Amino acid sequence: MIRLPRFSPPTWLSRLGLATVSVLAVIAGFTVASLLFAVLLVAGLAAGGWLWWQLRRLARQTQQAAPDILDAEYTVERDLPILEDQRARKRPAASDSRTL
Repeated sequence: MIRLPRFSPPTWLSRLGLATVSVLAVIAGFTVASLLFAVLLVAGLAAGGWLWWQLRRLARQTQQAAPDILDAEYTVERDLPILEDQRARKRPAASDSRTL
């Protein structure tokens, strides 16, 4: 059988020390978490601002590169277009112009 050593009950000084160290550990944890949150927030805002600025610059370059872009709707024609020259029928024949 294994015997466990007997510990004496903690004194008020050890309890006070444990409470003080616990409170300081919690305060240090909140401080580190708050600082980390603040640093990540500033880094995220800086990265987001930089991306927004680059997008704005690219949009301006795109507008300057192609200023004649039209935004319009279209319809699909189901009938095939006539590919012959309609003006050829209206012209008088070459033999007719000599006889006048």
